[in-house]
Amino acid sequence: MYKLGLSADPKEVAAIEARRNREKDRQSRFFNVRNRVMGVDVEALNNQVEEKKLREATEQSKDAAYGTKQVQYDLVAQMLEKEEAERARRLAKKIQDFREQKQQLKNRREFDPWDPDRLQREFPVYLNDSDTFYGPASMQCFFGEDLERATNLRMQQEQFRYSLEGQLQEQQQAKVDEKCAGKQSDPLNSSTQ
Repeated sequence: MYKLGLSADPKEVAAIEARRNREKDRQSRFFNVRNRVMGVDVEALNNQVEEKKLREATEQSKDAAYGTKQVQYDLVAQMLEKEEAERARRLAKKIQDFREQKQQLKNRREFDPWDPDRLQREFPVYLNDSDTFYGPASMQCFFGEDLERATNLRMQQEQFRYSLEGQLQEQQQAKVDEKCAGKQSDPLNSSTQ
């Protein structure tokens, strides 16, 4: 249970010995009646000032070391960011090259989300039912859809104008006929009276 045969760690032994020496120095100063009664221990104060300066110097050297390490880490981080950006650029270039070589317009049959108007440019517009490009299941013509709307409107306007002119002529002819019939019926009415 007890570690009798093992030798102590030299660092621990040195730390214990340093603590003992500091304690002896403190006791000798504390138990020295002359210094205690006469006033402040100037030597102890000087030692404290020296220790504080030494502590500040070590902290400054640590801060400087951390600063140089931080600069090195920043440089490494910048290099890694540049490398990552370069890797992303190369990957994008490879993807673009692959698209240009393997995914040409003539080889694609599906919809391309990068070019939604491709299908409108590629296929001709539906012109009539006898178009051989489209099969019966292509759903190109829907009920109520009129592909020749402009032509049909023009024809309807001409028919409307023709029928209107015909109605006007009929009305004028009816008026003329009434006048003629009225003139012919007047002599009959006047002769019968």
